[in-house]
Amino acid sequence: MSATESHTIIEESFSAYIDGDLGPDAKVRLEQHLAGCLSCRVHLEKFRRTVGRMADLKRSAPPSFLADIQSQIHRRSRGRFFGRRWLLFGRIPFEWVSLVMIVAMLVYYIATLQGAPTGVTPVP
Repeated sequence: MSATESHTIIEESFSAYIDGDLGPDAKVRLEQHLAGCLSCRVHLEKFRRTVGRMADLKRSAPPSFLADIQSQIHRRSRGRFFGRRWLLFGRIPFEWVSLVMIVAMLVYYIATLQGAPTGVTPVP
């Protein structure tokens, strides 16, 4: 086994080593290698710092996070998004406009059918 392969195998076992999942023989081999290899010790320390920083990602966002994002979008879009509501119930969603148009067409269709002659009598 070459030195590069040895370093690769050692580095691949860092996660199990930190989690305490490494078997006793493998742990002894890794610690012996770390005692004599500065490069792997540096990589292990970087790995520990990275894992430690990833634990910070689990923190929840501050309460003002959503409001801050919305205000940035409002400011950068020059008021087109997250602006003041201009209608009684806020902005009218496209779906509601579509529903009103469909109902209006249905009412028009029914009204047109009621006004049309229902029976045609043949001319003698």
